[in-house]
Formats: sequence, structure tokens, C-alpha cells
Amino acid sequence: MTRPTGRTTARAGGALLTAALLLAAPLAPTAAAAPAAQLAWGSCPAPTPNANGVPFTRDPRQQCATLRVPRDYHDPAEGTITLTVSRLRTADPAHRRGTLAVVPGGPGGSGLDYPGEMAKLLPPDVLRSYDLIGFDERGVGNSTPVHCDLSAAERDAQLNYPFPGPDGSITANLDQARRVADGCAAASGGYLADVTTANSARDLDRIRAALGLPRISYLGSSYGTYLGQVYATLFPSHTDRVVLDSTVPPGGLEQGFRLFSEGFADSFPALARFVAAQDATLHLGATPEAVRASYLRLAGEVDRDPLPLSGGRLLTGGGLRSVVYASLVKPSYYPLGARVLQLAEERDTTPAQAPATAPTSEGATAAAGPTGAGTGGSGGNPLPQVIPDNFLAAQFAVICGDSAWPRDPAVYAARTAADRARYPLTNGMSGNVWPCAFWHYGPKEPPVRADPDGPRNILMLQNRYDPDTTYNGARQTQRAFGHRAAMVTFDTTAHGVDFTDPRVLAPFTAFLLGGRLPS
Repeated sequence: MTRPTGRTTARAGGALLTAALLLAAPLAPTAAAAPAAQLAWGSCPAPTPNANGVPFTRDPRQQCATLRVPRDYHDPAEGTITLTVSRLRTADPAHRRGTLAVVPGGPGGSGLDYPGEMAKLLPPDVLRSYDLIGFDERGVGNSTPVHCDLSAAERDAQLNYPFPGPDGSITANLDQARRVADGCAAASGGYLADVTTANSARDLDRIRAALGLPRISYLGSSYGTYLGQVYATLFPSHTDRVVLDSTVPPGGLEQGFRLFSEGFADSFPALARFVAAQDATLHLGATPEAVRASYLRLAGEVDRDPLPLSGGRLLTGGGLRSVVYASLVKPSYYPLGARVLQLAEERDTTPAQAPATAPTSEGATAAAGPTGAGTGGSGGNPLPQVIPDNFLAAQFAVICGDSAWPRDPAVYAARTAADRARYPLTNGMSGNVWPCAFWHYGPKEPPVRADPDGPRNILMLQNRYDPDTTYNGARQTQRAFGHRAAMVTFDTTAHGVDFTDPRVLAPFTAFLLGGRLPS
């Protein structure tokens, strides 16, 4: 998902369609049937350096191609856009059994180099058996991008995670949401309405057809699991074997965001145990309960009196919460959460030295710990040092175009107040407004929900304590798919399963190589 994702950023809002349009039937899957297209493989676009000027190192075996697809599958007169697709071929073609599309979290993150990243994690038997396919989804990176011309301040995670004011006020969040929605509409216009998960699923089917494949296998992480759900629903006969790692609920990202506070509450105890074990040096509490109390106290203190940081920055309560939330993604980030709490606890009259900034696994900017490839899920993406405007623009477009968000600010005020009482760790963030409340382009079709009518060929891999894609949400998707899906749950706290863990590899490999699903 995103956070922001991922890890996640603010969502933009605007004018919604009439009730009649929202009740219209989804576009027929056959509308995405591809003409006889060919992919001409060659070199890939140059990778983008991070903020420190360090270029990303791409797998030298990777090839790229472009494909023209309809901008609007409802209306071919709107013309076409360009998709950029990547391929990493098996080194053992004699044993190839199929093609596996690999899709990271987001939305908004580039998937072009994801085959090379996943090649570092997937077992050798899987890499011998499958070509890996990646792509920048429509609106993203090298695939006819969108942009919003957002300033650095408007990209700030403390705004794009909609933490309310210290007193629960959402006035500043409403102002931010309106500014972002207006900026995106001015910069990218009506193309925003065509950057949706359903259209990306139709794009994937065009890629499948251009590859000359009757069926394609799929591995999606975080937000990529929702794209996988939509593809498996619109094109069940074109799916081979589908793996969903850390699954979004069946209603899509709007429903997933409503579960963020629950995910925070589920996964915070693991961070609290980590911090408590270092009480001799951190002095934040010797028990998880004491650490939780320290976190709530410190968040309240910097709400009232923000902590000066180096470079003239301030650590607010929302900033502290967003950094702690980012640190819950996986245990190797726990020192990040501990450090920001320690900064707040040891404040003095000199500006504190904050860690460097980086996005969370789905994109929200926060003080960050280690960068580089993770062990799975959207945490397996290389973490760049900045969030380009395109990331947020594409993320907003998908989130706001996939479903109709409430327009009435009072709805968000009431939800935030309820969540503040129920989930004090996030201060009501998950009920608050995203820019979708003011988005200028309403959904062109209803959300595509997981459909039980289709083959039994979906394996779901899920951590029990996931801050971003909760166990609760994954169970909802499993029930929606019915007989089609089997889910394996791991008693682990992290976002994204660990593909180096034998417990994960056993069912994953058995399914991709032999088609065997657990009962």
C-alpha cells in the first residue's frame, strides 16, 4: 500500500461521480483484449540517482521495452499512453515453466527494476522456472507519468500522513488536502482519472498478450496485492499462479487506510519490547507498557512544544508519530523508532541531530534508518532518499480514482475523534481526511472487489502483526475470494514476508513449482 506504502501519504480528493455512474457495471474484461502487439526488447532507461547522487545499480541482465495502451479503456478516442516494461529471463530456458509478473508496493512506486530486486530474494528453483516481468504502472516513472507540482513542504510526511492537531483539530489537514487536490488537477488534468488500479490490471493483460502468453503468474506485495486481486477478478482465465504478500482488504486502499491505526496497535508491542530491552541506555521504560506510556507522553510534549532539529527543522507530534510508524515496517528499523523517542526524551536547548530522511516502505517521508533492499514485501524495494513529486501524484491518482471518498469534512472530523479515543497511538490519523475528499475527478467505475468465481490458484502470505496491511484486512480478502485462495500466516511482526525464511519458502516454492496450495 503504500504507505505512504505503503507507509502512506496523504490521499487527494475532489468531485465524485453521480450515483448512477457509481452503480454502473465495471468495464468488461474483454475490453482489454490486446491486438497483436510485439515487445521489442532493448536497453532500459537510465536509473535515477538518489538525493546523495548515488545511482541505483541495476541488474545488468535486465531488458526493457515499451508498449502503447489505451489511456481510457472506456473511450478509445482518448488516445494511448506508453508503458515501460522490463524482463529478467531465466538462465535455464530449458526448465522455464512460465512468466512471473512481480509488482511492488505503492501505489506510485516504480516497478521497472523490481525483477532485479526480487532476483536477489527468490529461491534458485523459482528463478530457473520463471522469467520475471516488471513494469512502471501507468502514471509512474517511465510510463506516461502524472505530476502535481507539489512543493517540498507539501510533500512533507508530517502533512501527508494526516495526523490531526494536538487538540484533534483537522483544519490544517483539510487545507493541505485541498491544496494538493488543486495542484494535481492543475498539473495533470483529466489524465488523473485514468490512473487507476483497474486500468493497471487491464494494462497488465495487454502486457501478457504482447508476450504471447495465454496465462501469466503474479507476485504482488502490499499495494501490489490489490492490483493482483483486481487482475485475478477481471481476468481469472488469464491467471496462472497468483501470490499475494501482505494483502490489502478487498475494498481497496480506502478500506486499507482505515485499518492503519489497528496495524499500528498490532505491531507497536514488538518495538516496545525492543526499546524496553535497552532501558539502561535509552531510559524510556523497562517494560513494554512503560515504553508505550513514554511514547504517548513524548508525542504529547512535542505536540505542545515542537523539538528543534538541525537545519532549522522542527519535530512535531505528527512527525514523531510518523517516524515511529515508519520504524514498525521491519525489526531492522526499530533503532530508528528508538532514536526519535530518545531525541524527544533528551531534548535540551541545542538543536538535536536528526537522522537523514527517507521514505517508509510505501513512500511517506520520515527520519530513516537503513536503506537498501529489504527481505520482502514493499520493504524489498530500494529506498530512495527523497519522494519525487511523481510518486505522490501517482499515489493520489490511484487512491482517489479507485473509490468514492466522502466529501463532507464533518465525516472526517467524526471519524478522527472516534479513532483518537480508540487508537491513541496514532491520535486518530487513520480516520482523518486525505486529498481524495476534494479530488477534481471522480471514479469512472466502482471498485473491483475480489471475486470467488474463478480457479483455485491464489496463495496469500501474511504476517500476523503487520503495521500496514493488517491480518484483519487480509482475512477479509481471503473470505472474499472463498475457495480460490489459501492463506499462510506467520507469527511475525513486519510488513512484507521474509522470502529468505524457510517457513515462507516452503509453501511459496511448492505452489509456484508444483501448483500445490495448503488446505
